[in-house]
Amino acid sequence: MGKPVCSLILFFLSTQAIAFDSIRVDIGNVQANGDTTGTLTFLLSPNSLGSASTTAVDGPFLTGFLAAGARIKHDRWRCQVQWETLHNGGTFFRRAMEAGWDRRSESGLRASRWRGRWQWSPLESVNIEIGRDTLSEGWGLRSLFRGRHAVPAPFAQVELDGGGRVRYRHRVEALQGRHQIDCWTGVTGDPRTWVPTSGRLRTGIQRMVVSHRVEIDFGQRMTAALWGAVVWNVEDGQRAFEPHYLLPLTSLRPTEYAQGSSDNALVGVEGRIKLGKGWGDRPRTLYGQFLLDELIVSELLGGTEWWGNKFALLGGIRWDTHWGGWQWEVSAARPWTYSHYTGTVAYLNGITPLAHPLGANFVETAWEGRWRSDPWEVHARLTASVRGDDPSRNEPTGSLPQIGDIQRTEERYVWLNGTARQRAVAFLDVARAIRIGPDINVQAFAQAAWGRESVPQDDLSPESEFWLGLGLRSSGPLFGADW
Repeated sequence: MGKPVCSLILFFLSTQAIAFDSIRVDIGNVQANGDTTGTLTFLLSPNSLGSASTTAVDGPFLTGFLAAGARIKHDRWRCQVQWETLHNGGTFFRRAMEAGWDRRSESGLRASRWRGRWQWSPLESVNIEIGRDTLSEGWGLRSLFRGRHAVPAPFAQVELDGGGRVRYRHRVEALQGRHQIDCWTGVTGDPRTWVPTSGRLRTGIQRMVVSHRVEIDFGQRMTAALWGAVVWNVEDGQRAFEPHYLLPLTSLRPTEYAQGSSDNALVGVEGRIKLGKGWGDRPRTLYGQFLLDELIVSELLGGTEWWGNKFALLGGIRWDTHWGGWQWEVSAARPWTYSHYTGTVAYLNGITPLAHPLGANFVETAWEGRWRSDPWEVHARLTASVRGDDPSRNEPTGSLPQIGDIQRTEERYVWLNGTARQRAVAFLDVARAIRIGPDINVQAFAQAAWGRESVPQDDLSPESEFWLGLGLRSSGPLFGADW
């Protein structure tokens, strides 16, 4: 009786809350010594609620995305804590749960996570943030620096922005691990199966990463950024604090080299060019990223396909119009990019890549479009990728950063070496706004997802999959995993 009753209670609360966007309680104008210090707000927000059917689960099931939290807002600081739970099924959402959530239920259909951050602006040009939240870098659907698909991580960062042409950010993160990623020989099964089927998805803090970003405007249309990061092993807490990397405005790669080059240093550049007129209201941009993990120019110019030439490229275009807009990009990464001879300093959180969700040794194209004409909205997304995998699990191809490059079996690695794993995923979401009163903002939606993959590996990668869902929501569409 427990599960049905809980489901009914959740359904009742969600339907009541979704009709008004969220159940919200404000304790306004909290005062101290006669001065207003802030407003405390409690929120219960069902992002979506409905029913779905998929080829991976027998029969229709309840699907939902619920967030509960509290926030305090003040003139110079604000604090927000949020707990989220997702109930869904199929490969699209199972992969999203494994990559970006903290815990998963025994049924495999429900996952949860918590996020929060405290922001303080002691000066107009200085912003300090501490918390545990999802993070991202860049202007594209994907990122070669920091992807939004990864699980929330504890972090502290300082941002400097005086309103001029130069902006700077310095960030430190604590990343979780899995003891299995430290070995290769003797490990059974596909590395993706190392994620627990239920319970906590990652272990304690295993590595730290510091990153910084300098962004410069060249005129009104062109912006460029220089990015750098270093990952180091905490060694059971002995190196949790590294003062060399915590200094702002320092050059991270030479600093890492001066420490003995035992850590994993990465650098990258990014650029964006604004196109046309009126881009303030309708952004139209060309953008790109280049990430460098390791490079010897003579090996590159000689076309030797040396394994140590590790880099990644991304380029795209965004085009907004009065009816919506679209975005298209292409990304690719050489084998062994983001990896290291020591698995505990790979660019990962758990076994989830921090940059592109495909890891390395891949080529991917992604397109997203949106159309709106009140009260209708249509969203579509299509991704297609090729990655070189190792189905036999005895000759690593450099696709999975959790496999240390010390396990390589060759000195030359052609791009997309191994068995080509081709995957295509398509999403279509149609929604209609329902306005019943001035405070009611609801969308009725129907969503379909289709995926097809070559070289299927059990239920991790079914050859063909389909998902169909419908319901009510108070926020934009959730597509799950499209990789």
